[in-house]
Amino acid sequence: MMETIKRIDVLGCPFDAVSFDDTVALMRRAVLTNQPLHIVTGNIDFVMKAKRDAEFQRELWQADLITADGVPILWAAEMLERPLRGRVNGTDLVWQCAALSAELGCSVALVGAEPSLAQRAAQRMREQYRGAQVHAIPTPFELDELANAALVRQIRAVDAKIVLAALGAPKQERWLKQNLRECGAVVGIGCGSALDIISGDKPRAPHWMQNNGLEWFHRMLQEPRRLGKRYLVEDSPFVAHLLAEVARQRLMS
Repeated sequence: MMETIKRIDVLGCPFDAVSFDDTVALMRRAVLTNQPLHIVTGNIDFVMKAKRDAEFQRELWQADLITADGVPILWAAEMLERPLRGRVNGTDLVWQCAALSAELGCSVALVGAEPSLAQRAAQRMREQYRGAQVHAIPTPFELDELANAALVRQIRAVDAKIVLAALGAPKQERWLKQNLRECGAVVGIGCGSALDIISGDKPRAPHWMQNNGLEWFHRMLQEPRRLGKRYLVEDSPFVAHLLAEVARQRLMS
């Protein structure tokens, strides 16, 4: 972790005070200097998962860089008087990986998504950024020791310097922590649902929803059966936790 980057605590979950441009610059430097950089794009769901899973919370604090992927995290940081420098959207960051690939001549590997979806996402990234080397690596749903070793070999075979893992949190973060260097890569990012959007399978929320912290609602409307419980049950206590912490801070001041 760079000493010049301020890391703040949002309800027990770390976030680094970096802008989107800062993050891209750190990725470029990591590729050029061959220095490992594990990036976590965190949101309310990460905060609540960390509250329920002490091991995941420890792992997040060990990440090289954890950015705020969601306007509500920025609002929460402001309320706690620990402001961040801006949003670092995961989907936009994935697009920037293709841009860096075209600029620096490095390969990008997509792992974890359904094969045809990953292939479509890779194709769109190559079309958007001429010269980008983006490879969709078939990934078994169950990664036992043998399957994982085969996956690592395939990533090494394409000489990927950037690995984008769409395995769902916390699985993708844990996989990157354990396998990034073994893959021969230097930048690893858990990209969640970004490949669904980039492939064209799922529409992205309109800008007005993005700017007003409503991307979660847009996603839930797309997949109510899968995401309704996450957002309405598992993540909704975030507001109560935040208000309680704000009140505690005011009582202590």
